[in-house]
Amino acid sequence: MLILLCIIFGMNSKFFFLPRNLMNIGAYASIMGTMAAGLTVAMLLGGLDVSQYSLAAFAGMLMGIMIENNVPAPIVLPAVILVGICGGSVNAFIITVMKVNPIIATMGMQFVFRGAAFLSTNGRYIRINDPVYFFIGNGRIFGVPFSLIIMFCVYFVVWYLLKYTTYGRQVYAVGGNIQVAHLAGINAKKVKFISHIIAGSTAVIGGIITVCQTSSAMPNHGFGNDMDGIAAVILGGIALGGGKGKVVGTLFGILVLAVLVNGMTLLNVQAYWQQVVKGLVLVFAVFIDSLRSGKSTV
Repeated sequence: MLILLCIIFGMNSKFFFLPRNLMNIGAYASIMGTMAAGLTVAMLLGGLDVSQYSLAAFAGMLMGIMIENNVPAPIVLPAVILVGICGGSVNAFIITVMKVNPIIATMGMQFVFRGAAFLSTNGRYIRINDPVYFFIGNGRIFGVPFSLIIMFCVYFVVWYLLKYTTYGRQVYAVGGNIQVAHLAGINAKKVKFISHIIAGSTAVIGGIITVCQTSSAMPNHGFGNDMDGIAAVILGGIALGGGKGKVVGTLFGILVLAVLVNGMTLLNVQAYWQQVVKGLVLVFAVFIDSLRSGKSTV
């Protein structure tokens, strides 16, 4: 699908394969991609996290407030990531201790985080003019966007955790069959708790990149895009039921969506039609997942 999209857009736009445009695709993908890396872990457990963009917006506003009050970057960045850890912990507590369905739990927190983002400044945007943050969002190392490097580092960490650690094997076990995992002595609550903390952490890292790319903290960041990451993760081969898939597949799913958005923009496709296409992609992704599930049960 990724190769086909590249061929179609490359044939219809002379700008598509220009190095600058390819780097723009990477910079755009870095936000959604970073978030989706953590989302992959949550979805491998058979759950969803629809609160990521709202948590990112809330963390971004706190980041803007700290910068506005001249708090140095070595304090701001760890503090913002700590917000993500706390947000993920809240989601994990509601899901594991209160035993609320993951979709409902994160949907409720989606409204809480978004409301908190607006309340933090009464809806006011915060403009940021600092070379350190500008470099994080827009700087390049040997021509490669620094934000894209951050995304690849996040993917490497998640890939390593899932492939080479006991925790990673436990994620697949719990997502595949939680009853069997429990009988094997795996603490499913602990695994879910850690997974949602990872999802929250990657969400705010994506929020940091957004603030740095736009040089502003906005409470409405990511509004309406909450399902994009889920579509990318499913396109990448993660089963909705959990227990199957790899984070590398998520990376390809992200690239498919990034190329799709970039190509439609180059071809001057109206923004409303872009929303229609993204909605169809989500439906198609779920359809593909159902086909995979059907094949696996034959």
